Amino acid sequence: MMINMDHFQFTKIFANRRKELKLTQAQIAEYIGVSRAAVSKWEKGQSYPDITLLPKLAKLFHLSIDELLGYNSQMTKDEIRQTYIRLSKEFSKQPFELVEQEIEELLKEYYSCLPFVLKMAQLYLNYAPKSPDRQKTLNRVIQLCSQVKMFSKDFLLINEATMMEAVALLQLGKPEEVLELLGNDINHPVEANQLIATAHQMIGNSKKAKEIIQVSYYQNLVQLVSYATESMMMEMENGDYVEETVQKIHRLIQLFDLESLHFNTCLIFYYKAAAVFVLKGLQEQAMEMLQCYAKLCTKIKFPMKLQGNSYFYLVTDWIEKTSVIGGEAPRDEQSIKKDLVLTIWNDPIFAPLKEINEFKAMMLNLACHLKVEEVLK
Repeated sequence: MMINMDHFQFTKIFANRRKELKLTQAQIAEYIGVSRAAVSKWEKGQSYPDITLLPKLAKLFHLSIDELLGYNSQMTKDEIRQTYIRLSKEFSKQPFELVEQEIEELLKEYYSCLPFVLKMAQLYLNYAPKSPDRQKTLNRVIQLCSQVKMFSKDFLLINEATMMEAVALLQLGKPEEVLELLGNDINHPVEANQLIATAHQMIGNSKKAKEIIQVSYYQNLVQLVSYATESMMMEMENGDYVEETVQKIHRLIQLFDLESLHFNTCLIFYYKAAAVFVLKGLQEQAMEMLQCYAKLCTKIKFPMKLQGNSYFYLVTDWIEKTSVIGGEAPRDEQSIKKDLVLTIWNDPIFAPLKEINEFKAMMLNLACHLKVEEVLK
């Protein structure tokens, strides 16, 4: 049985290894049980050995079969990052189907590289709105997440895959399956991070203990704003609750300089607070929130990068170490800029504000600042 060697480096490795070991083609032919002419053809790339001969040939060369073939089924963290960024940019230049075809080819080649598989699921999830068949793309996200959960032994990877699958299910309008996946009540997880930090402190690893506590502090702060935002939306009928939540979270954002730490969380808060105020007929308060949104958009430095600050001084290194794409944005720059404007402009909730000159001027200024004026035409 012959093997397709198109994606391997057998010829180069075979020739180099034979010379390193000072073996003649005749010696190899005798050991393997083939003609010298066959060995010569292998070395020239004119033909390849039968698959049944590979174990014996690998043993002679003191290599694994994968090493002999030059086959690597795993990507490094940096390779995954570079591939993700490249494909993300391709989505802004090429039709969705062409980029999808390339992703699927890569997934065939790196099927067992589970961190890569999960990143491709994330890429699909982020660009599903561009897909001509959004439902198919979201179902593909779920398939890839299931693959990671089935074969991975890494708890963090499995957890990330589970959360990503839940997001895809929600976008498919399947809340019952989300509850089946995650449970239908409040989770009471053990505060593992605090225990891990204490353990590191006890064995003298204070640097690691500090990092764990500071990163947990940072994550919980971001989560607090996210939960408060959702709570505000659910309490929309309770005007006092909405007002108090907006005041508290606005002060919290200023207190921790959260706009520089995690601007996306702040943008979502401003956007949803503005939407609530419009629905309650409070246009003045809505405009205040939208002005906060627009002002923050103008502060964003491109290319976007998530990082800590002078207070959360250990966060930047942690992001770079743990995230496959580091602190960089999960989508291409141009798509993000357009969405920053269109998220507000195309939302029917804000349609009444389009009659207000102040709103129109604000949106035009934002689009001009981001150099995406064409989206408002």
